[in-house]
Amino acid sequence: MELLALESIVKTQLSVRVPRLLNNSYPTISFTTEVSDKTPSFPNVYIHEMEPSEIGNSLENNVIHAVRDTIQIDVSTNTSKSDARIVANACVTAMKALSYGIFVMPTYIQVNNVHRYVIRARRIVASGDKF
Repeated sequence: MELLALESIVKTQLSVRVPRLLNNSYPTISFTTEVSDKTPSFPNVYIHEMEPSEIGNSLENNVIHAVRDTIQIDVSTNTSKSDARIVANACVTAMKALSYGIFVMPTYIQVNNVHRYVIRARRIVASGDKF
């Protein structure tokens, strides 16, 4: 597994799993790992990897065997807190299916008419792991 591409791998997994969990109830849902100045499509799921750290070093210390990976997920909607919560819960379920532990439960934030939930998930990923 490419340990330096986990953000992209998680995005791909969420973009497949979350719409299925939501029974395609949100056809305009978008998933991104990029910050953009463009007007977002809602609901929007922003996936951001936060400072992964190497663990399980060998004596030679010449190969990365595993990382402690932390992913932050921001779910935003312009409709309602309820819609944001439904999508956030689907993201939590998808992350649990990927063996991530949720260490910051969905936290609600509202700015103007944008409803947002922030989730943080963490797991140890070894070089031989498969998603």
